Amino acid sequence: MAKIFKLEEFGYEVEIGKFAGQADGAVMFKNGGTYLLSTVVAEPTKDFPGFFPLSVDYREQFAAAGRIPGGYFKREGKPSDLEVLTSRLIDRALRPLFPEDYFNSVQVLNTLYSFDKVHNPNSIVLMAASLALSISKVPFMGPVGVVEIGRVDGKLVLDPNSTDREKSDVKIVVAGTDEGINMVEGSCDQISEKEFLDILFLAHEKIKKQVVWQKEIQKELGIVKDPVKNSFDWNLWKERAFKFLTEEKVQTVYVDDKVIRAERLAKLKEDFNELHRGEIEAEEGLFQVVDYIFEQALKVQMTDMIISSGKRTDGRSYDQVRKIDVEVGLLPFTHGSALFKRGRTQALVTTTLGGGQDALKQDDLMSVKPVEKKFMLHYNFPPFSVGEARAVRGVGRREVGHGYLAESSFKYVLPAESDFPYVIRVVSDILESDGSSSMATVCGTTMSLMDAGVPISNMVSGVAMGLLQSQSGKFQVLTDISGFEDNFGLMDFKVTGTEKGITAIQMDIKYKGGLPRDVFESALAQALAGRTHIMGEMKNVMDKPRAELSKFVPKVVVVKVNKDKIGAIIGPGGKNIKEIIEKTSTSIDIDDDGFVKIFGTPGELMDKAIVWVKVLGGELERGMKFSGKIKKIAEFGLFVELVPGQDGLVHISAIPKEQQKDMERFYKVGDVMDVIVEDYDKFSGRIKLKPNKS
Repeated sequence: MAKIFKLEEFGYEVEIGKFAGQADGAVMFKNGGTYLLSTVVAEPTKDFPGFFPLSVDYREQFAAAGRIPGGYFKREGKPSDLEVLTSRLIDRALRPLFPEDYFNSVQVLNTLYSFDKVHNPNSIVLMAASLALSISKVPFMGPVGVVEIGRVDGKLVLDPNSTDREKSDVKIVVAGTDEGINMVEGSCDQISEKEFLDILFLAHEKIKKQVVWQKEIQKELGIVKDPVKNSFDWNLWKERAFKFLTEEKVQTVYVDDKVIRAERLAKLKEDFNELHRGEIEAEEGLFQVVDYIFEQALKVQMTDMIISSGKRTDGRSYDQVRKIDVEVGLLPFTHGSALFKRGRTQALVTTTLGGGQDALKQDDLMSVKPVEKKFMLHYNFPPFSVGEARAVRGVGRREVGHGYLAESSFKYVLPAESDFPYVIRVVSDILESDGSSSMATVCGTTMSLMDAGVPISNMVSGVAMGLLQSQSGKFQVLTDISGFEDNFGLMDFKVTGTEKGITAIQMDIKYKGGLPRDVFESALAQALAGRTHIMGEMKNVMDKPRAELSKFVPKVVVVKVNKDKIGAIIGPGGKNIKEIIEKTSTSIDIDDDGFVKIFGTPGELMDKAIVWVKVLGGELERGMKFSGKIKKIAEFGLFVELVPGQDGLVHISAIPKEQQKDMERFYKVGDVMDVIVEDYDKFSGRIKLKPNKS
């Protein structure tokens, strides 16, 4: 029997028991006219996977907004970047909240079925997924609540509607349990660390109310969770691993070189397996289980040693950044390039500038027509960067997520389109990786943009941070974590920003209890010191954008015309603009507000395009000179084509008297005639010409 539950304060309503009856958990989550169906199905895995096999997907039906998909097949295809990013956000908030020894395959599917264009589905779909898990028998240790924070006219707004989202200069999504925050993601216009912390704890007060509501639903439905069942003795092997990993053995992996460290880790595993070879070989699949448990125990022992010794595995202190090397302008035919290296993480970043036709057009349910994206940052992570040989099959979720984080870091420092009308594409290729590749991308992007001459208002740097906790309960923040350290921290978070403040942040907290405010304060203060140091190293190489663009960048001239003249420039069926582009080898972009951007190589052809646009756009001035073709001879004068699509009249009174009685004798249709603009009526569009006798 279907049941409906409401949370009036937030305008939420959820219907349970009506939809997807064969799923282990299913809810239709409603916020205004926005409806989301979230479903959960869990099933045992045949073989030990070596990780928790959770899969999360979010999909948007075009029908939700009364639309039919574009393209040939007229059906939803591969997930859009927004769907991928939303799926990742849900996954990152849910994944830490399962038992460490639970390895059933869990699939969480979330589908948008109705969208009212006011209540954003991306800010509530995580709670829908949480509720679906909470009412299932899956041993999920939630529930999770989620709040989006915006800032409009200097005031914080919780869960902003579509209008407020457009005006907001802060977009931060915060998720958490009743105990504490466990996931944060967002971008903002250079806010301070204190402002960010205030946002976190303001959001958490609302999150706690959402969690209480979900727990009340659980209780009313009488949900009983399944116990975790394993065919192996988890605690026995855990105890053996801890006993084996003595301080002396753990000390062997204290080495700066990533490759050597990996070899020594492999040797430790080999020695442990040899010690118990008989038992491991006697039970099918036990080798993978023991290997997993050993790694978990090693993380705990390594954490204790790092905190007790005051040194990290590579010899650095807690707040020390790895050695930084920066180069700019190393690729001669790109518009801008930079190589940023931090330790054994290396990003090669290029910047390309283009015209309006190069903008990315994306279907968006919020908009009637495709949205144009004029700044793109693409992140690539080839297998050789970590010494692997594997198939390359398109862009993965990780690459989309890392690229988005880096891209959002520059939202508030890029020049206004009116000042810099280029489309900007940045590509970051990770050539070597030992952690923090997304932050290397941010730093490399800053240098590449400046090398290209893009007038960014402030430089942006980024740093990846970690948080450890010893078995005694002591917390320790780490600056610039390596790939090895990333695997065993309680929290990893990435912070980007300028000297004025934070521009983007991504925080994943694996700690299941609530972290106190002073831990966040310490982590953010150490992150500020880290990115300030990195910024200094970047400034030693280059501290402001180049004054001039590369000679390979197409030049741009902006012509402002009246809006009612846009149609004349485009012409019937695009005839005029196509002809201009074809005959002048330029690219032309026309905005709805009347700004016409002409991109091309300086010279005669570009000058011709500029004049052509000005004439069709009615931007004529007295004294302008043209060599036009005579299109028609009339009793009262000559019609001269200044540019294709626009004629002017040389009145008979401007023609020498001796030629007036027999003009066809002296002038032929198709002849070129030099003329000067004598007058132009903007209202009627009439152009008065006279012969240019000079």
